[in-house]
Formats: sequence, structure tokens, C-alpha cells
Amino acid sequence: MSAPDPTPVSAPHSPPPPDPTAEKTSANLDSQLREIMASYFGETERKFQATTTKLQAEIIPALVASGVANVQAAYSGYGDSGAIDGLQYRDKSGLRVERDKIPAPLKEQLENVLYEFLPAGFEINEGSQGTLTLDISASRITLTHQENDTGSHGSTREFDL
Repeated sequence: MSAPDPTPVSAPHSPPPPDPTAEKTSANLDSQLREIMASYFGETERKFQATTTKLQAEIIPALVASGVANVQAAYSGYGDSGAIDGLQYRDKSGLRVERDKIPAPLKEQLENVLYEFLPAGFEINEGSQGTLTLDISASRITLTHQENDTGSHGSTREFDL
């Protein structure tokens, strides 16, 4: 009779031995993801700060000089395209300020800056719409936003014969 084979036999469903490099790879990926996210959010914050600074330092004083106290920007989008549909300018009394009293370059700068405040993806799929309101005296932009979606509504009817 021969001696038993000393080689351990593993069960057919036993997990493979742990890979010591897998933990390092996972930690490295986590670290890289954190760096990417920090970079993205940092860039987004820098862009927002630059936009806010331009609005406060250049655009709002020019609007005030044109007699504007409030701006409303209607926007809408769907099917992967969208835009600001129009701007309305109002004075301190709430009366409309005619567009021709606003210099064309100022209107263009304002519209470009307001795009930065629109919700990301407002134009995707069924889209969305809303209004941005710039209240100069309160130094505030208010976003009123509605998202569109499609839905299914089912019903079942039975008929006795």
C-alpha cells in the first residue's frame, strides 16, 4: 500500500487564493477616481466663480445704467437641443424696459452668462423648461424648473358574455 498523496486537493467550488495586487489596484482606482472628481468639481466651481464675478462686476452695473432692475429668461429644450427662448427686462416699478434700450453686446454677454445657471441636461430626451429670474436689488438668481417625462397608463376591462 502506498502513502497518501500530500498534495492538498481543493474543492471544485473553492474561491481562488486572494491576489495581493488586487487590493493595491482597487485602492489606486479609488484614488484616481477621487482625483478626477475633485478636478471636475474644482473646475466647475472655478467656472461658476468666474461667471458670478463677471455678472457682478460688469453686467449688473451696465444693466442698472440701462434702467434694468429685473431680468427674466425663459428657456426650454428637448430632443438634445435647447436654448434661452427670450429675455424680458423690467425696471424698479416692474414696467417693461424696451430691448432697444439695452446695448446689443450687453444682451449677448448676459445671455451667455445665464446659460451657466441652467440645469445640466435640461435639453435631454423629453426635455424641460423654466425661467431664470435675475433680481438685481436682491443680488439673486432664482431658477424655476420643470422636467418633462413620458409615462404609460394602463387599464384592464373585462366583459361578461
